Order: sequence, then structure tokens, then C-alpha cells
Amino acid sequence: MTTYADVDVVIDAWVRATDSTLFTEWAGKPARFFHIGGSRQFECFQISIGLPDSNEIAVSARAIDTYDDSEMEMDRTWQGPVSELNEMLATAVATVKQWKARWDVAH
Repeated sequence: MTTYADVDVVIDAWVRATDSTLFTEWAGKPARFFHIGGSRQFECFQISIGLPDSNEIAVSARAIDTYDDSEMEMDRTWQGPVSELNEMLATAVATVKQWKARWDVAH
């Protein structure tokens, strides 16, 4: 059985790369998520990593708050083997970067 301890080194590397803070619990239960600030004031995105289960893991990227109320449009999840966690986190971070750039594209 894979636990967060088995994947924390990969998660920690992405937290450092994005200059974020890792949160390790939610509502008293183990969790892994970090926030990435938007390119505009008050905008925030979250990347969360599900608890590994049977060598499978899920990574989600979502908008928490946006300047244009488009949070509901920005919510993606990737699932795959634990061995692909690094690639899934890279995809999630790249997706957040695209979301952050939408203002630049539109204006």
C-alpha cells in the first residue's frame, strides 16, 4: 500500500518549484495540497494530490478565487499510477499557468 510518505519527495519538489507552502491535513485528516497565486491580485489556484490507493493517485488543479468569477470553469483532475505523479504534477502546474495567462490572451 502506498502512502503520502512514499510520494512526499515528489510533492515537495513541486511545492519548492512553485514557491508554495504544502498543507498536509484538511479537517483533521491527511491531505496534500498547495496554492499558486494568480497573475492578478486576489486570484488563487490549488493543486491537490489524492491519497494513493492501490498504486493509483489523482492530481487536481482548480481555481479557488478569480478576478472574473470563472472558478467553475477551471477544475481538472488527472489519474494514473503513482510512478507518473511527477508528470501529472507537471501537467497540473502547466494548466494553472495557462489559466493564469488567460487575462494576457484576452487583452
